[in-house]
Amino acid sequence: MKNIFASLIVVVLSLVAVAQDAAVFSTDVDASFVDIDRLGNIYLVKDNVVAKYDADMNFLCAYDNYPAGSMSSLDVSNPFKVIVFYSEFNKLIYLDSKLAELLSPLMLDDAGLYNIKVVCSSSYGGFWVFDGQNSCVRRVNPNLEVSQQGTNIYDRLGDADVVAMRESINYIFLLTDDGKVLILDKFGNFYRAIETDGECADFCIDNDILYYSRSGEIMAYDVADDKKVPIPTNGQKADKFRIRHDLLYLLVENKLECRKIQVEK
Repeated sequence: MKNIFASLIVVVLSLVAVAQDAAVFSTDVDASFVDIDRLGNIYLVKDNVVAKYDADMNFLCAYDNYPAGSMSSLDVSNPFKVIVFYSEFNKLIYLDSKLAELLSPLMLDDAGLYNIKVVCSSSYGGFWVFDGQNSCVRRVNPNLEVSQQGTNIYDRLGDADVVAMRESINYIFLLTDDGKVLILDKFGNFYRAIETDGECADFCIDNDILYYSRSGEIMAYDVADDKKVPIPTNGQKADKFRIRHDLLYLLVENKLECRKIQVEK
């Protein structure tokens, strides 16, 4: 375990001297959101449509469900079990790798979970929800049973709303609408809070490394070593971005650009 953390620390600290090659690609897109799965597939979201592309931006498939209302979030952590969530109807839908529905929609009201705003996939099976009424995260198994409940974090959260949530190897990350990131352990208990020191519009996780936007810039945060380092964006505002392994994806003004990040070890 120590060796794993050590290697992660080396990667993040070496990002201080990151250089970027010419763009891998730059293409016009009509999207308001981008995500990347662990296989390098690219997902673009516009209104209620999710379009999936391969790493070279070749179209693969799409999913739309207009009767379900406005899509609240998409989680592609598991590319074979993609989560689409519609908070307006408190409904979650699993999609397969071809973006076809795997199961009937899951109605969170049936699990006694009401007015849920954010969800994310769990590597332990099922998914996490943030229960705003009780200010805690809960893991829900495939039978819609709550199998894990974290501690109440209202004293850390206050009146802020959680607007995004993701699970990594060892942690759960919550992004709030006042620019904080709260870090919970894998059981949902409070571990640490970090101030983003600016308007935080987006974040993503790669292994246990947190990347977040800070007033248009990208910062990398190593949880194990409690260190922050900047990620160059060549002067582009990074309000919507993803980092997967050694690639940075920027969605700026209807253009998606992918640049390779060279990690100098």
